[in-house]
Order: sequence, then C-alpha cells, then structure tokens
Amino acid sequence: MIKKADKTDVYSSEYSDTLNSIMQQQEKYLPELKYFLDTEYTWSSRNTRSQQKPSVVILGTGIPEELVMAAGSEPYWLTGGSLGSAAWSDDIVPRDTDPVSRSILGYIHQPGGADFSESLFIIPLTSDSMRKISYQLKDEGRKLCLVDVPPDRSGSKAEEKWQRQMLDMAEAVSAHTKRRITKDSVISAALRASRARCALAAFMNVSRERPDIISDAARLLVQDSYYRTFNLDDWTYHVQELTERIGEMSRRYVHAGHNKPNVIIMGSPVVFPNYKIPFLIHDVGLTLLDAIDSSVLKQELIHEKNCLNGSCERMIKNIASAWYNKDASSAFVKNEALFGHISRLVQKRDIEGVVYHVLKGQIEYDFELERFEELFAKYDIPVFRLETDYQYQDVEQLRIRLEAFSEMLTQNRFKEVRKAK
Repeated sequence: MIKKADKTDVYSSEYSDTLNSIMQQQEKYLPELKYFLDTEYTWSSRNTRSQQKPSVVILGTGIPEELVMAAGSEPYWLTGGSLGSAAWSDDIVPRDTDPVSRSILGYIHQPGGADFSESLFIIPLTSDSMRKISYQLKDEGRKLCLVDVPPDRSGSKAEEKWQRQMLDMAEAVSAHTKRRITKDSVISAALRASRARCALAAFMNVSRERPDIISDAARLLVQDSYYRTFNLDDWTYHVQELTERIGEMSRRYVHAGHNKPNVIIMGSPVVFPNYKIPFLIHDVGLTLLDAIDSSVLKQELIHEKNCLNGSCERMIKNIASAWYNKDASSAFVKNEALFGHISRLVQKRDIEGVVYHVLKGQIEYDFELERFEELFAKYDIPVFRLETDYQYQDVEQLRIRLEAFSEMLTQNRFKEVRKAK
C-alpha cells in the first residue's frame, strides 16, 4: 500500500517525467515553448496546488467557459489525465471505475491540495461516470450545478432545453460569485474566449505539418495548457508568439519531408500528463497529425463582435446554441458533429491510419466505433482499436501491437508508390 505522502510524490514526478520526455523529443530549440512547459509544471507543483481556492470548477471540457467568465470567474478545469491523482481516490470509488473519474475525484480529495470547500462544481452529465461523480460530491455536501446534455440533437426541443440550462447555469454562477452578468460582461468574455480559440487554431494549422520544428507531443501540450493556465489572456499572447516563431522557422528551414505514416488518435481524450499513447506512436515510427477529442470543435467556435447583440438573455442563448451544435462529447446518441468533422478531415488531410483509443470503463466511445470504421473503410484507412488505462504496465504489450500497425501502414505506403509508377 502506497502512503498518501508517497502518492503526492508520484503525482509530481509523473508531470516531471512527461515534461522531460517532451523536451527530449523536441529536436529544435523553441524558447517560446518554455511558457507552456512552465504552465503545466506550475499546475502540478505542490506549492501551487496548496494555495489554490477555486471559485468555479468545471469537470471535463463540455461547458461554455465564456458564460462562467461573464460572471467574473476564471474556470478551474478538472479533466483527469493523471495516474497519480487517480491513486488518491482509492478509498472513494470502486477499483474498476474509469481512470478519468478516478483522476478527477482523486484531485479533489488530494492531501494538502487545493481548497474546494467553497467551490461551485459545474458538471455536464455526459456519461454514467459523470453522474456517479456528481452523486459522490453531492453526498459530501459540495455545491453543485448539474447540466444535462440533451443526447439527441434532432429533437425539436433539445436546443431549447440546453439554452434554458445555460441560462440557469449562468444565474447559478452569478449568484455564487456575487457578480451580475451584463451585456458588456458577456461580450467581453465571449471575445476573450474567441481570441484564445483563434490563436490555438492558427497554432495548430502552422505546427501540424512541421513535426521537424515542434514535436507531436509538444503540440498536444500546448493544446492541453489551455485548461491549466491561470491567465487566459497571457496564454493567448504566448500562443501567438509561438505560432509566429514556428512560421518564421518554417520559412527559414526547408522541410525535407518524412517517410513516417500519418495517423490520428480519436476516442477517449488523451490528457496530459498521461501521454503514454502519443509517446508510443512516436517510438514506433508514426507521425501524429491530430488528437481528435470531445473539445476539438471548440477551436471553430468564434464569436464575432457584430453577432453579439440583443438582450443579455438573447446573447447567452446564442452562445449556448453555438456551443451545443459544436459539442463533440460522448453525450450524444449519434455524434453527428464529430462525424462531420472527421468526414471533412479525411478528405483534406493525408490520414493513413487511425488509432482508436478507449480507456477502460469508457464504453460510450465503443458505441461509435463501427460507424467510424465504415467511414474510414471508404477511404481505405485502417483503424487500430487500443484499450488501456492510466497504468504503465501494458506499455510493452501496446508497443508490440502498435509496431505491427506501423509496419502495415508502411507497407501500404510502398504499395501505393508502386501503383503510381
């Protein structure tokens, strides 16, 4: 049995080990990348955790953060991702609980960690796991705001129900922060979030094709740091700086190309610091083009100033509708938003293989697998289903299987070259 103090050390070393691995993969020196490494390191440090007293906590990524910011609070995101924090929940949940739920609950209950005693927890009920978490926190006397995501977007009342819930949520956050939501505060928050998303989208577009300048894992780190920063405007500025530097280096250094097959990850989100799968993909000689998860369409959710008009209630409803239509979470019976996004990707990008990542216990992602396999089959793109958790004991077994997948993709590429001759 690992003592609680030892578990805290495991948590910190997990972050440090992942950050060190990213640094080792990064071939070219990018001074602008240091900000994002520091952001993740600061989040994980014991001193930072012990000093935090979050006002509004969002579980997962399925809530429009601009509505929280409009009420004068910066959201404190809990997204899982840590084997170390999962260990803190050993005495709270059953052993076979999915690793994301374990990691989130463990972080809330960590010894000497952040003070959540006065926090408002916003929980989107996207899965059975989130419902279990909500009941666990309710039994503890936590202050909750539960949001039920209508699972069928084709229903005539689904969007209206979501809008009403977003109005209720905004009111609950406002009452909690004691800051009234106004038209000006909604506009300001929407524009701040839009600038950050624009910056991230521009970064992805510039960096995706240049793994020789910024590694795949470092690119994922920048994406993840959106949920770890304590200053969104500062984060946006540094993303823009990094994007400019990569663009400048792209013009200066000719990309010689590579012979590594291009793959994407989809299914269960890959969350820092558990980069076991991205690291393995790199080790077996594959290039990771994208990690497609529930928050992927958020980058497209840009609010233009000239569209932010009408009453305060009307603006909140408009933001809620835009978000609902871009939501790619596992809450939906048929994930049409994600399916449409993937359909566009396979036509625009040179995707040669798909790693379908399923964390143990998250069976909701398996329900969509057959449908996506049929889509990829139309483009002769092989799909490799990979089931794992946050433990590292299965690394070598996964490596062997991924090596076989990599070899198959490499042979497919050679066959295409021979056909073209």
